[in-house]
Amino acid sequence: MKKLKNNSGATILMALLLILLAMAVGAAILTAAVSAAHHMKSDREAQQNYLTVSSAAELIRDSIAGDKYERTMTETHTAVRDTDGNITGENVSYSTNVTNPTGIMGAWLSACIEDGEKKDKYASLKAFRDTINVDLEVSNGTNLRTVTAAFSAQKDGKIQVQLSLKSEEGKTDDCRMTLTMQGTLKEETPESYSSEDVDSYIYKTTVKWEPQRITKGIEVTGP
Repeated sequence: MKKLKNNSGATILMALLLILLAMAVGAAILTAAVSAAHHMKSDREAQQNYLTVSSAAELIRDSIAGDKYERTMTETHTAVRDTDGNITGENVSYSTNVTNPTGIMGAWLSACIEDGEKKDKYASLKAFRDTINVDLEVSNGTNLRTVTAAFSAQKDGKIQVQLSLKSEEGKTDDCRMTLTMQGTLKEETPESYSSEDVDSYIYKTTVKWEPQRITKGIEVTGP
């Protein structure tokens, strides 16, 4: 006589094992999907942060490109005559005319220049430091993070603007850039004009900042 075998226990066990295996695979897939989504979000934020800082750097660079400073000092010697028309001396007067940079960074650039007294023939460069916050406007309404721009000018005309995202609670990043440029001061050859009783001498100073170079990271130079 044949014996009947009960395989129901083995079948249930196999089903449980398959269920556990399916759950493990599902959990792994879910974990991978969450991780991928997290990385995609982080990548998007990192890309947006990079574009924000680079846009601020380009905005400052473009505002400086082609901008310049001009100062003209005119020294005038006027003869003094007596009632008989004889020259008894002269009066010396000074006048200056200054044209400062007009771009959005004009105040920074102007602060790097010493206009001097009226009697000074030429202007000179000077050291200056300042830090501002740059907020960029986007037409599609995207909220961009504020960029901190640290401006540093040396007496030799070397200028650096170190740009980084303004710190925000709960956010960490290391997106930094440096805008570097060289200010060049030129003392023009004096011009002179004479008339019967007046001699004028014109001294002109010009300053330009070029070229402008943007690099990743923070460059540390100078004192």
